[in-house]
Amino acid sequence: MTVAGLSPKVRLGASFLPLVCLFCSWFPAFFINCAIWAQNKDSGLSVKQVEVPASAGWVDTGLEVMEGEKYEFIASGSISCQQGNPVASCGPEGLDLQTVQQPLPDHNLGALVGKVVKLISIRKEEDSGEEIREEVVRIFFIGPHSEVEMPLAGKLYLGVNDNVYADNDGKFNVSIFKK
Repeated sequence: MTVAGLSPKVRLGASFLPLVCLFCSWFPAFFINCAIWAQNKDSGLSVKQVEVPASAGWVDTGLEVMEGEKYEFIASGSISCQQGNPVASCGPEGLDLQTVQQPLPDHNLGALVGKVVKLISIRKEEDSGEEIREEVVRIFFIGPHSEVEMPLAGKLYLGVNDNVYADNDGKFNVSIFKK
């Protein structure tokens, strides 16, 4: 029996059946997603996953941060501050060694660190035509796990607490959460 052969009431009900099925299948998913969002909102939403190769220098996270915003960083992985030297391997906490040549001399060599860069101006050098960037930079320690209040507004970068990158190996994987 086709829908055309049914009474008008039954035909009307039969035409709404697909809509009712669609609604019933979508409605619970909507509330489950809302509950998951609310739970993540309270614990801090994952903003970004960033891979930080030890030999890359500063890695742009693609995030613009505001002064005073709080972010949580959770890092894993291992690097070597001297490729091929097993004594130079470490996790995001770094090696128990400090040098004056690293970005944060009072923290472990090879530790995961961050920096915020606020661009003030860009100008061209008259003689060479070279682009000169005037920036304010704030570097901070992250390690394996930290909650950090951003020291100024600007672009967020992650790196290794080491100024000599060419001989480094390995990478850190970092999850960033906005608090």
